[in-house]
Amino acid sequence: MRTRIPNGLQRSLTAGVFPVESPDAFAAALLSDSIRRRGARFTGDPIRIAMLDRNQLMRQALTSLLARDPRIHLVGDSSELEQCINHATHRAAQVVLLSAERDSAVVVRQISALSTLPLAPHVIVLNSEQRPDDVLEAFRAGAFGYLPWSASVTELIEAIEIVADGMSYVLPTTAKALATGLRTPPQATGAAGSTRLDVLSARERTVLERIARGFSGPEVADQLGITVKTVDTYRHRIHEKLGVHHRSDYVRIALEHDLLLREPA
Repeated sequence: MRTRIPNGLQRSLTAGVFPVESPDAFAAALLSDSIRRRGARFTGDPIRIAMLDRNQLMRQALTSLLARDPRIHLVGDSSELEQCINHATHRAAQVVLLSAERDSAVVVRQISALSTLPLAPHVIVLNSEQRPDDVLEAFRAGAFGYLPWSASVTELIEAIEIVADGMSYVLPTTAKALATGLRTPPQATGAAGSTRLDVLSARERTVLERIARGFSGPEVADQLGITVKTVDTYRHRIHEKLGVHHRSDYVRIALEHDLLLREPA
């Protein structure tokens, strides 16, 4: 059985606390959990999920897709909240896939606050859009994941695994939309901001992008055919040129320059 402990970011959001100073840092923090777990090998028992969607055709389509994966065990699909809660209570659903509706935040709160369970199921909201207000509202209501309907099945299963472990999950495109939409007023970067990465060499930029994707120093060294010591040298140069200290800084800068939306260099 996997342990599922809400991360600090999600606990802060549920409490209505905006945990960081800037929208970019917030989006980076939200994205960091899913980035560092992407590609992790599945070793646990099948994850028990329930589905709540008023559209029967969508439920049948998702059921058909997810039933093929041995990592997933669908304990029930429903069109009504009461039935979904029954699945969570009596069939021990770990994750609930919730199709977004007008009252999605209310539904998320009700599912997340199930007092009869030792661990309430973690909710992933599925929505056709990625409006910043909708994303933030979902996480503040207690959701652990947010996915657009344009996501792939691979990304959905990845989200289920990560959320089942109590970590947040969003796509890079969602994090970028969130950071951009929460800037009020929009922050003009100016000439200096638009050429910030120009101070880096091509290899330094590649190292920054790989670290932002969640790879460790040895993994980056293996991918680029260099030594770990050389990777450390590049990281030191990036620190000197950009003033970054933590992985979230790397993610934030990569988001600002759309590095995570491209295929790895």
